[in-house]
Amino acid sequence: MYKLNYKKFIAVGLLLVMIFSVSGCKDKDKGLVARVDGEEITEIQFNTEFEVYKKVYEQQLGEGNLSQIAEDGRTIEENLRENIVEKLIMEVLIEKETTAQSIEVTPEEIKEQMDEYMAIMGGEEKFNEFLVNNQLTKEFFEENLRKELLFNKHRESFMNNTTITDEEAIEFFEANKDDLVVIKASHILLKSEEDGKKVLERLNSGEDFAELAKEVSIDKTSGLLGGSLGYFAKGNFIAEFEETAFALNVGETSGLVKTEVGYHIIYLEDKKDSFEALKEDIISLLKDDKYLEKIQDMRNNAKVKIFLDL
Repeated sequence: MYKLNYKKFIAVGLLLVMIFSVSGCKDKDKGLVARVDGEEITEIQFNTEFEVYKKVYEQQLGEGNLSQIAEDGRTIEENLRENIVEKLIMEVLIEKETTAQSIEVTPEEIKEQMDEYMAIMGGEEKFNEFLVNNQLTKEFFEENLRKELLFNKHRESFMNNTTITDEEAIEFFEANKDDLVVIKASHILLKSEEDGKKVLERLNSGEDFAELAKEVSIDKTSGLLGGSLGYFAKGNFIAEFEETAFALNVGETSGLVKTEVGYHIIYLEDKKDSFEALKEDIISLLKDDKYLEKIQDMRNNAKVKIFLDL
């Protein structure tokens, strides 16, 4: 359902086992994927991350579809491998900078976030089942959670020290208003038209959309959140899905929407299309642009040697 954005790669998924060879390395560099400002990224780190995200893509696209050619002429797997390496490189750089700024993530913060995940999944027992079923260890999950929280703190620190004027925000809105409309929507994804019609009947009889999404949606990621996809602009989902979603009125539920991944039922929760409604989003967007510039500068100024053949 999602259009894959290979430049901004975020995902969560399952663990398999697969070994990639490192080419063009001296003996002392065997077992390394990259060296970043003197710090090493190992094959083990890369393989673990790659298999987690590889499984996510396979869930979205189907097994064997990583060989598909992406818009840039490379396979999805080639892009995925490069994105994983870049992700690991940026984690090293962010860790280094947050240490210098005395920014850290405490065990209490990790536990608090873990408790939230457990609550979303239905309790500790369900959470542990999720780990077992997806062949993930709690330690791996917690470490990636720590990195996520650290990244958020790094970004938040930058945003808090960056100012966007009203004039900048208005100018940006006027130049981009047609592309700035965002909606907040939920969906239920079904395999067949017959399944979709049955769910529509249940909705029409008064059953709760969020509860039905948790029960029957084959999009398990959003299903855990009652089908919620959060706020999004155009260009993030399949065209047929977006065409229907953006045409809905707030509070309205669609009929069946057929796309390449199945049949969707969409509920529109909110829509923002005026400057007043979008002002804070525009300020955040402009700050995000500045943050991405900072991240790119960090990457450009780092001493990076990549040993993996991409």
